[in-house]
Amino acid sequence: MNSPLAQRLPALATPLVNKFYDRVGARGRANKQDLLWVVRCDNEIVAAARVSRLEEQQFLCGVFVAASHRRQGLAGTLIRQVCAELNGPIYSFIYQHLCPLYEQLGFAVVATLPEHLASRLRSYRCQGRDVLPYCYREPADA
Repeated sequence: MNSPLAQRLPALATPLVNKFYDRVGARGRANKQDLLWVVRCDNEIVAAARVSRLEEQQFLCGVFVAASHRRQGLAGTLIRQVCAELNGPIYSFIYQHLCPLYEQLGFAVVATLPEHLASRLRSYRCQGRDVLPYCYREPADA
């Protein structure tokens, strides 16, 4: 496989991302206000990510790679592209087993969150999600 490329999709393509999420059993749904990125293989979406705007913050969520395409660097490709196209900070709640990947990509644990994100984090944890709050900030020399 050639180096995968992540591409940003227009809001009009939101149903395509939701069909991908449904097909692979991913949680969550994209809406037309979300910013969307995908990786395709043979014109089929095999990985997707979305960024929701929550009040003044950008929230990366819905990063998912089809099982048949895992361990090929697609999640990293998506996340790097999102971070390259958006001005930070970008918040995300990361499952603990994925923390090393996100740290490699420039994310760091945050001790305090804006209240609306802290409330969302509490809700996720009440649902049994083993997540930590992370944030990406653009490198100082960028």
